[in-house]
Amino acid sequence: MSRSTAPLLALSLALLAGPASAQSAWRFDRSSTEVSFVTHRFGAVVATGKFGRFEGQLSLDFDQPERSRIRVTIDTGSVSAGTALMDGFIKGESMLDTGRFPNAIFTSTSVRRMGDRSLEIRGNLTIRSVTQPITVTATVDGDIERAKRGDRLPFHADGSFLRPAYGIGKDVNVVDDKVDLVIKGQVMR
Repeated sequence: MSRSTAPLLALSLALLAGPASAQSAWRFDRSSTEVSFVTHRFGAVVATGKFGRFEGQLSLDFDQPERSRIRVTIDTGSVSAGTALMDGFIKGESMLDTGRFPNAIFTSTSVRRMGDRSLEIRGNLTIRSVTQPITVTATVDGDIERAKRGDRLPFHADGSFLRPAYGIGKDVNVVDDKVDLVIKGQVMR
C-alpha cells in the first residue's frame, strides 16, 4: 500500500542529532533497513507488508538539518504482505497498480529539528502518479558522533497517508483509509 518513501525520510532524522559536519552523502544499509506499511480497521491491524526493493539519496547535514535533502524511491512491485493472494491484490489495478506505476517516491521539501534526536521531515509523496504532501517523524537510535567516524547510524521513521488521496482501493472497505508507513534500520556513508 504505502511504501512511502516516508520511509526514507526517517533517515534524515539522523541529521538532527549531531553537531559538526557539513552536508554529506549517506545511504541505507540494505541488510538492516526495512520499509513497511500497516493498515487497520476499527483500530485492529488488518494488513502489514514490506517492500523488498528501495533506494535512498540522502544528503544530511548534522549541524544544520534544514540543509538536508532526502529522496526515497520504492519499487511497488516488491511488496510482500504474507501471501501470494494478498501480494497480487495490493499490486493490482485497484490498489498500487504496479504494472503502470512501478515506483513510489518521497522527496523532502523541508527538514526541521524537533529535539536532540528527532526530526520533522516534510515532503511530497508520489504514488500512482499522484503527488501529495506528507510529514514524517524520524528519530536517531544511535550515536551520531560514532556515525560521523564511520559507524552505521540506527534510526526509525514513520508517517501516514490517506488511500483515497492517491486513488488507492476506491472500492475497498475492509481497511481504513489511513495507511501507516514505517522505515527502520541504519544509514551509513
